[in-house]
Amino acid sequence: MNETAPDKFLTMARDAFTSSTTYFDSSIRTQIEAALRQFQGVHPTNSKYHSDAYKARSRLFRPKTRATIRKNEASAAEAFFATSDVVTVTPEDSDNPKNRASAQVKHALLNYRLKKSIPWFLTLIGAYQDAQTVGVCISHQYWRFDAKRKIDKPCIDLIPTENFRIHPASSWSDPINSSPYNIHMLPMLVMDVRKRMENPDPTTGQPRWTKLAEAQILAAQNSYSDSTRQTRERNRQDSTEQRSAINEFATVWVHRNIMEIDGVDMIWYTLGTMSTLSQPVPLESHYWHGRRPYVMGLCILETHKLYPDGIPGITKDTQAEINEVANQRIDNVKFAMNKRYFVQRGRQVDIRSLTRNVPSSVTMMNDPEKDVKVLDTPDVTSSAYSEQDRLNLDFDDVAGAFSQSSVQSNRNLNETVGGMQMMNSATNQVGAYQLRAFVETWVEPVLHQLLLLEGKYETDEAIIRLASKAAKLERDFAMEAANEGFIDELLEMDITLNVNVGTGSTNPLDQVKTFLEAMRSLKDLLADGVLERFGLDVSEVIKELFGKLGYRDGDRFFDTETEDPSLTNAKATITELQKQLEQKVSPEMVAAQVRKLDAEIETLAAKTKDTISSAFKKNVEAMFASGQFAQMLASVPQIAPVADAIVMAGGYQAPTPAGIDPNFPAIEAPAPGLTQNSVKDPRTGVEFMPGGAVAGDTTPLTPMAPIAPASGVEGANQGIETVRADS
Repeated sequence: MNETAPDKFLTMARDAFTSSTTYFDSSIRTQIEAALRQFQGVHPTNSKYHSDAYKARSRLFRPKTRATIRKNEASAAEAFFATSDVVTVTPEDSDNPKNRASAQVKHALLNYRLKKSIPWFLTLIGAYQDAQTVGVCISHQYWRFDAKRKIDKPCIDLIPTENFRIHPASSWSDPINSSPYNIHMLPMLVMDVRKRMENPDPTTGQPRWTKLAEAQILAAQNSYSDSTRQTRERNRQDSTEQRSAINEFATVWVHRNIMEIDGVDMIWYTLGTMSTLSQPVPLESHYWHGRRPYVMGLCILETHKLYPDGIPGITKDTQAEINEVANQRIDNVKFAMNKRYFVQRGRQVDIRSLTRNVPSSVTMMNDPEKDVKVLDTPDVTSSAYSEQDRLNLDFDDVAGAFSQSSVQSNRNLNETVGGMQMMNSATNQVGAYQLRAFVETWVEPVLHQLLLLEGKYETDEAIIRLASKAAKLERDFAMEAANEGFIDELLEMDITLNVNVGTGSTNPLDQVKTFLEAMRSLKDLLADGVLERFGLDVSEVIKELFGKLGYRDGDRFFDTETEDPSLTNAKATITELQKQLEQKVSPEMVAAQVRKLDAEIETLAAKTKDTISSAFKKNVEAMFASGQFAQMLASVPQIAPVADAIVMAGGYQAPTPAGIDPNFPAIEAPAPGLTQNSVKDPRTGVEFMPGGAVAGDTTPLTPMAPIAPASGVEGANQGIETVRADS
């Protein structure tokens, strides 16, 4: 009998689930359950403290593991939520105005959603706790739309590790996408399953899921029980296991199967491994970007290991030693304070009174010397406490924590401020390293998927209006913003996402010191402007400086898009001057001057964009460029007075007290009798001809060649061949 298509895909889903679950049960489940028990402060299942021999002994668990994880969570909260903006979105092409506007719009949208729509604090800290405890954290990113409940927002759901399956041979660096399949086990209410069986799909008009009989639904209800979930619940009934008659509020298990078939990711649903609920369709029909909507992150790297250990895994032996020493010491203290008695068998001794050991009590016996013998136990020595201190240090060293026990154990070192800083420095490095690994493997991939969802499904006009206002679209793109498709175009552009967490970000005081040190160093580098004259690229300096101090992106602290007002005025003056040149000078000369002006503008704009120097420095540069431009205009004396306007536009102010007037003297009109088109310098009486360079004139800035005065005196080029005669 040939299998039908639904049976074929059901078989594939069942085979994938069975093989992955076999591997998970044999290799991973024990590791995860041991980590959960240690996090909860419970001894391992095979511990001697669970035996009958230790029922009356001290069986305390010192929660060093839980304390370390909580401390790391507090550091993460300070690092991620210390600023008002959760994330920073930057453009792929910073020179493209639309790309910059796209980044600003998405920046505003994402920060709004993370603050208002998504419980980002609970989600992020919960994911970090999972990564520290069981080694990995898994999440599902999707867009939720419910017209009846008026829900239209992005969502991030954390998935318990035991409810997700991947291939055992997946790559450790990208387990989700390298696995040939992803199986997400969803506990759903029967009422929700029936609703999806009965309500048609709005896109096809067909029922979303295949309608099944009650017996098939009941089989999915009782087919799965998980010891890991029971360990997590800790002495509570499994919240998803209800062995009773099926009703609307019973829980059944639905599998979301994403599997690569013929090079294409397909998605379909099954009711456990018993029945098919939907037909396989391409993944992009459910998630428009076509990417698997899951991310698996970690905080402790273990190369070539699919499920790395968390903090409980790397500290379990030290934690066991700490418990052992503490329990033995407590037993010793109990024996020292409550003596052990030996009573002769068959004697009339009030044993109950002895064991109660109540002050001022009376114990009846015939012969105290013979009937009862008291065992004197010496008090615990200081060696037990010294061993405890050393174990605390070992634990903190392995876990990368810094606690009060570490301070108390290092008396000689911690009595100085420098010693405290030395001990705290290495700890902060380990904590920052864990945060960086968590950001790279989980936070940024998750937020990038949220940006993709925002670009496709965001329809809330109020939120888009707020984002457009933050991006200043009405000011910079007044005409384009009126077009409905313009916002969609911006949302679909590629951008770069950075999370505002860097090395050294676990201590707020250190963050402030690091930031101020970076700004101070940058100011010192650019104070005198000497480095900029040698072509220093300030933007690269910013990246390098802030990168060394732990920031992913330092450009967000500086506004490099706003143009210098002096440069704006100079451009306006040059435009006006260009119009004047077109009226008085030949087109060839106008074209040459325009090319020169463009080069000057590009040079000045580049310097203005990259520099972060003071306003005085910018004004000086603008005035210098204006003077250079005025010198070039000397080749056309008819418009020389315009140089005054150029200098003023460059930021020049008249000196106080008055000094040398920078205005150029007006050139007199050609006197009668002089050569046509020539002009006469009133200071020397030398006549100049435009473009008529004489032989021997090697001065590159001399625009005109001198002509002998009208008196006929020769020797204009006598002596050294200059434009003037020797005196």
